[in-house]
Amino acid sequence: MPASNAKRLFLVDAMGYIFRAFYAPMDRLQTTSGIPTKVPYLFATMMRRLLENKDLRPDYVAVVFDVPAPTFRDKLFEQYKAQRQPMPQDLSIQLPFVRRYCHAMRLPILEYPGYEADDVIGSLAHQATREDLDVYIITSDKDMLQLVADRVKVLNPAKNDLIIDRAKVEELMGVPPEKVPDVMALMGDSIDNIPGARDPNEKPAPGERRKAGIGDVGARQLIQQFGSAEGAIARAAEVKRANYREALQKYAEFVRLSKQLSRIPTDAPVALDLEKLKIVAPDSEALRALYAELGFTTLLKEVAVPVTQPAGSTDYANVDDRAAFVEFLNGVPRNQETAVWLNLDSQDPEEEGYGARVLSIEASAKAAAARSTANDVDNRTLAAMADWLADPKRPKIVHDPKLFCLVSSPSEWDCKKMGAGIRHATELYSYLIRPTTANHTFADVVLRTMNVVLSGAPGERADYLFRIAPILREEVEKQGLADLYEKIDLPLAPVLARMEAAGVSVDSASLDKISRHAEQEITVLEKAIHELAGVEFKVNSPQQLAEVLFDKLNLQPPRKSRTKARSTAAEALEELALVHEMPKKVLEYRELAKLKSTYADALPRLIHPVSRRLHTRFSQTGTATGRLSSSNPNLQNIPVRTELGREIRAAFIAPPGRVLLSADYSQIELRILAHLSEDPILVKAFRAGEDIHARTAAEVFGVGPLAQTREHRRVAKVINFGVMYGLSAFGLAQ
Repeated sequence: MPASNAKRLFLVDAMGYIFRAFYAPMDRLQTTSGIPTKVPYLFATMMRRLLENKDLRPDYVAVVFDVPAPTFRDKLFEQYKAQRQPMPQDLSIQLPFVRRYCHAMRLPILEYPGYEADDVIGSLAHQATREDLDVYIITSDKDMLQLVADRVKVLNPAKNDLIIDRAKVEELMGVPPEKVPDVMALMGDSIDNIPGARDPNEKPAPGERRKAGIGDVGARQLIQQFGSAEGAIARAAEVKRANYREALQKYAEFVRLSKQLSRIPTDAPVALDLEKLKIVAPDSEALRALYAELGFTTLLKEVAVPVTQPAGSTDYANVDDRAAFVEFLNGVPRNQETAVWLNLDSQDPEEEGYGARVLSIEASAKAAAARSTANDVDNRTLAAMADWLADPKRPKIVHDPKLFCLVSSPSEWDCKKMGAGIRHATELYSYLIRPTTANHTFADVVLRTMNVVLSGAPGERADYLFRIAPILREEVEKQGLADLYEKIDLPLAPVLARMEAAGVSVDSASLDKISRHAEQEITVLEKAIHELAGVEFKVNSPQQLAEVLFDKLNLQPPRKSRTKARSTAAEALEELALVHEMPKKVLEYRELAKLKSTYADALPRLIHPVSRRLHTRFSQTGTATGRLSSSNPNLQNIPVRTELGREIRAAFIAPPGRVLLSADYSQIELRILAHLSEDPILVKAFRAGEDIHARTAAEVFGVGPLAQTREHRRVAKVINFGVMYGLSAFGLAQ
């Protein structure tokens, strides 16, 4: 039994973490130069979670890598791993960042020519148990379950850090740890090209499928019955299942070879140097530099240096008199840039829009100096600044130009005027430099740019706004994005401000009627679901729904699904709806409930008490594709394919005597794609005035335009835009 006070050694399967990070369903991250960075970000996140586990902190750690060189297994079997595809280039260019992270964290990297990471881990684990250590192997590779012993456990990060001891190995594999190589010998491993009970050189005749070997379940049963792979071979005549019996008799040599390939040695010439594996403090400077370079704002916050200014190093002062503050602004020479920051009366960024009140104003015309002043409820300070704000010959530095125009304007018609003279907008700069980064708040931009955490002192934001603007501008020019900024992004900001200020009218009575009708429909659906289930339960409870679907109704998806075994997510329900009516009704119930709560019930509560209109928030920096996003409320995603969705859309109204005009570019992105790609089919279709989605539907489904349904065109539209915005073949298949 392990000693209660024994020290712990963590042996991390580096490539396991790396591949898990690479294939994680997460939006693409990249540096300002376009290098992908999702792998180092997730690797760092997983390592941090591992090392900071309060219940299981390691005393020693090693990160073990594979070496791209032949090992003893390649000598045993030339075709070992022969089918494995080369490492994707998108992954290989990220590995140096992972190594830099390990070095910055002072995590020892271990790798030995001639041996795989599994072999190094196995040998170190064996030695560590003789040093009175508890060993945890951090991996999701089932091959390494053979290493589990009294003092050696596997921690599987893919299974919510499941700790696997000897008993758990038997539960998972059906055999004790030492018999795992025997199971692998029979079933083989297609990833590593370990043949198992089949001839790897045997090719099926044309039109025939390759003969099946012994599967996972069969391999376990045979080892349970005969004790080992050799025992199964020796007593093959006793095997009842004909194809298993034939495989054992015919391919015995490959079974023996597979066992050799599957077995992890514990005697590799690898030295266990505990002194070098001790957990030590990271190199904070190197970590900060790496996180800043890669734009890892969340991680950077943990190691960034808070702003601490020595006494007398900054000239921040409050100006009590608004006239004196305006005099300070007018005292800055014309054509000299001034940074202006507006502090708003809002705790939530979602509240920073129409109707937000400016509490105070900060201004800075040189680094380490700033002046600030209060603004009263009647906006008299802003009114006093109006001429200066509207003066195009007073170049200004702001963070969010749309918000600046919106909250500094006395009316929607003044939004453009209040944007006069804005030269630098750091939020737009940040977005242009890092379009895949989700967060462009000022504090995060300062953190990424200067590696400091703001203290919140009055005047500090204007000061750092003045400092970071030229740094970001230089990067924008370096990337050739200045023209885009000057001609599109910056001029768009006051237009969006005016749109937000104008708002849109909604018919509250209609929405109330829709809500009541939806409530009735939901009740009817709930009753139908209960009848189909044969029992009453809470439809909104994933746990209760799973019990009904999988335990009471014994439903299984008709094909192998990517979702979890007992998932009640939409994807899983869509699969189950093909074999039973109830999941289909649940999907309808959810859609109806979502429309009711998100729109019919919520929109009336968001109507502004003064304007009696909805004022959504438009963002230029919310998507990696450059499209606008809408929030609080989101007016872009109101469904149009359902009757209820169309009713909700109809509740948006124009004042008496006016109409709402809906205008859209005709497939502008696809026209740009046709121009840039010079694809002959696309170009011909547009020149002929064809419906491009109908043309794609004809190509994909082989159905002429007149015979196409709305669904044909919808799928074609998904294909067209999906391909254009980088959707993979796998994504299209889904």
